[in-house]
Parts: sequence; structure tokens; C-alpha cells
Amino acid sequence: MKKFGIIAHVKRPNVKRTAKVIMDWADKQGLEYWICEELSGIAGKTERFKPKSRIWEDVDCVISLGGDGTILSSVRAIGQHNIPVFGINVGSLGFLTEVLAQDIPSALDKLKNDEFFIEERMILEAKVTSKQDINYNALNDVVLDNGGLSRLIKLDLYRDKQFVCSYNADGLIISTPTGSTAYNLAAGGPVMHPNLGAIIASPICPHSLTLRSILFDENSKLAVRVAVNEINARLTVDGQLGCMLDSHEKVIVKKAPYRAKLIRLKEYSFFEILRTKLHWGARPLTNGNA
Repeated sequence: MKKFGIIAHVKRPNVKRTAKVIMDWADKQGLEYWICEELSGIAGKTERFKPKSRIWEDVDCVISLGGDGTILSSVRAIGQHNIPVFGINVGSLGFLTEVLAQDIPSALDKLKNDEFFIEERMILEAKVTSKQDINYNALNDVVLDNGGLSRLIKLDLYRDKQFVCSYNADGLIISTPTGSTAYNLAAGGPVMHPNLGAIIASPICPHSLTLRSILFDENSKLAVRVAVNEINARLTVDGQLGCMLDSHEKVIVKKAPYRAKLIRLKEYSFFEILRTKLHWGARPLTNGNA
């Protein structure tokens, strides 16, 4: 990797300092790089600014500085251009990010020397049928709910034009395997290995004793229709983008024609991440002892 872009969550503590470390390293190595405009507070680098929407141009990879949310926005910005993302964790959980801030020097050397491999992840594509210009891509999930109101919403789910079921619930999460450990997990949905080819539909607090999560194969075309009398329905993508939906509107969700590419420096163990980040399978403490 000889040319790269930098996308950052500038409100995170130490992000600008970390970006400066990376840029100083790149200058010493004689490498080309561009930085997103949000990092404009770094003096003397104005000629290297680019909008986030163009940061993918003429680069081998994009470095994402922040947490998992920054990875999500980075993938949405550049995923369709077949550019891999390298995550440096300057956030909190860091479920998707690869490197901690203290490991940056050695990580950058490996990146420069191509000592890495690329892991691919499914991306979902969501389209509001009545709004031709509204299309979203999601690495984690697509969520339909009742906006800011705490009340049930009625949604109808279809797979490949076949009716599946109706939901009276707080909402519905349609998730990738990557997103299975995010909102889907909090709603009681299953944890899935990220390499599986499946789409998960999980209701949020359904008013039913029988409605549970359901898995579809990755080639399924799902449609969610908002009930006629719903006036505050909302579509949210990766918890970051979205729009309001009109009564009787339909959202089509399917696998995108491209995949997210995440740079890994070492063999990725999904189960180790579950244990260390989410304390999966950890034994409870009794009187302060394991």
C-alpha cells in the first residue's frame, strides 16, 4: 500500500493527534496520502484535503480513525469502489477496528509492506420504492421503527414477493452477519459468524409470544411494507443515516452487488472478539473471584 486516504471521527479525543502521527510517518516514508476535510485543523496540509465522498480516488486503501461507527461510515463512502478499509481504534468498543493507537507504528509498517490480508463482508442495499433517489447501503443493519414515538408500528414482511408475516412491534431490524452483534444482538437476535451468507430479520419488542428472529439466504429480496395508518415510520441505516417513511410505503432490502473489504494484519478470530469485547461465555464472578 503506497497511497492511502484518511477518514476520521474528529470529535473523538486524540483523533487529530493520531492523524498527525500517521501523516508524519507517511511523509518520512515518501508515501502519498489524502485526508478528509473534517481534519482541516491540522496545519500545513491543506493541499491534501478531499471530501469524504472522493477520498477513495487514486488510493490503495483508506485508513479509518475512530470506532466502529467510523468504519461503518467509511465503508458506505467507499465500499462500492472496491477500496479496502483499515481501521484504527480511537473509539471505545472497537469490534470492527483492527489496531489500537499504541500499535500504530508497527501496523503502518506492515501496511506499507503488504503484510496483511483482506476480509470481505456482506453489505445490504436498501431502497425506498416511492423515492427514486433514496438508496442506502448498510454494513450492519437496516431498521424500520416508529420514529421518535414510543408506540408499536405495524409492518408486513415479504421474501421474493411471498408474504412472510406481519409485525406489531417497536420495529424491525434487517441485519447482515456483521451486524448480528450490534442492534440485532440487543434485540435478542442470533449471533452469526461474519462469513455466513444470510440475512437476519429480528423484531424489536414484538407484541407477541411467537414472533422471533428469522434467517434468510443471502440472495433473498426482502420487502417491508408500512401499514396504511402509520404516519411516523422511519428508516435508519447503520444507526447513522435515514429518512421518514409515508404510510403504505415499501422498503426493498437485498444483498449489495459488492462487498466491504476490511484489512486484517493477523488471523481474525471472531470467537476471540466475542470473548474479549462482549464477554461471551465468561464465567460470572462470585465474591470477587472467578
